Amino acid sequence: MMDAPRQIGRYTLHQALATGGMATVHLGKLNGPDGFTRTVAIKRLHEQYAAETEFVAMLLDEARLVTRIRHPNVVQILDVIREGSDVLLVMEYVHGESLSRLLKLSKTHGPIPLPIISGIMIGALQGLHAAHEARNEEGELLNLVHRDVSPQNIMVGLHGIPRVLDFGIAKATGRIQTTDDGVLKG
Repeated sequence: MMDAPRQIGRYTLHQALATGGMATVHLGKLNGPDGFTRTVAIKRLHEQYAAETEFVAMLLDEARLVTRIRHPNVVQILDVIREGSDVLLVMEYVHGESLSRLLKLSKTHGPIPLPIISGIMIGALQGLHAAHEARNEEGELLNLVHRDVSPQNIMVGLHGIPRVLDFGIAKATGRIQTTDDGVLKG
């Protein structure tokens, strides 16, 4: 957790939005010239992993893979920063809630109507299909499989558009990091 905003390059890291096994996602701000700013989400490797080449390679692999997916139902990677011991993925910020949070809220506020949950799932599936169809620079299929599709990895924006995120343990052709048989990731 961070107490005060922290400046890394042209980005300011603010409070944590979510924490996972190897990284924390922060609310961030891109600071450009003449007062230009843009709200972003910044995935930052936990300090204990930022010095380990395997974890850095996994994060950089995620960035390389996601930049090959161009679809409105997939959160885009905008930038990669390596500064000192920090390794960051700068991503689009989705103003909304995770599907897991919406499902928790539905337990006390009533079920999500079928047309809405169907729309969320159709959008998420369209994003995953785009990932499966992603190709490398030579036009060859990446054979990308997300491997961590879960309600916490689907963000639903304020306008109802679902967005798939966190391809950190995805399997794909050409990854630097691969998973050995019998090894559990994520």
